Amino acid sequence: MTTEPPVPSRRERLRAQTLQEIEDTSFAIIDSDGVHALTIAALARGMAMSAPAVYRYFVSRDALVAYLVAVSYRQLTVVMAEAVEGSRRAPQARIRLVVGAYRDWALRHPKRYGMLFGERGDLPADVAGPTPLDQSMALLMDLLVAVQETAPADGGSGDRTLDGQLRHWARAQERPDATPRAARAAIVIWTRVHGIVSLELTGMLDNHTIEAQRLIDWEIDNAVKSLGP
Repeated sequence: MTTEPPVPSRRERLRAQTLQEIEDTSFAIIDSDGVHALTIAALARGMAMSAPAVYRYFVSRDALVAYLVAVSYRQLTVVMAEAVEGSRRAPQARIRLVVGAYRDWALRHPKRYGMLFGERGDLPADVAGPTPLDQSMALLMDLLVAVQETAPADGGSGDRTLDGQLRHWARAQERPDATPRAARAAIVIWTRVHGIVSLELTGMLDNHTIEAQRLIDWEIDNAVKSLGP
């Protein structure tokens, strides 16, 4: 016998609708003028709502921004996962799809991207912890592990302290079997892509003949090559 989910009450539906309107209006402000332009007063004006009424949903601006950060992380994670969902391409090609989705989202939502990776002020401690984006990093590591044909030996002249940190980081992404080399390649790809996308968003590449996508592809290829024995 199937139990049907309870039907939300009218009050619950109205609250959900208002919360969605708060989210949409907040993102409209951020997309136009940046996260620093978002205040409870500005939000209330945009919704034709009183500031005290907004405080019934979020106790402070920091709480509101923390919520929007979490929503943005989820949005970015979803588009990255959807980029390879059902794909039968080779792992290296899927890495390009994941990274391409990351870049496309950043270019579509530059102010939100800046909110995620820029200074946001004093936010609750839980925002500084693991984020939904960690799921995408785990996906990236899975693809790099699939690319890697030969796992590096535990011995060698590498920096064992760094390898230990990389193993710890891989475990934090719930990928304890990932080698330090795969974890390092994932971090290198992310940091290089983030740097290139950030330069692209600030217009630093506009007056040059350098194509951002070619730089990104080159960085991915080099990271993949570093997986070799």
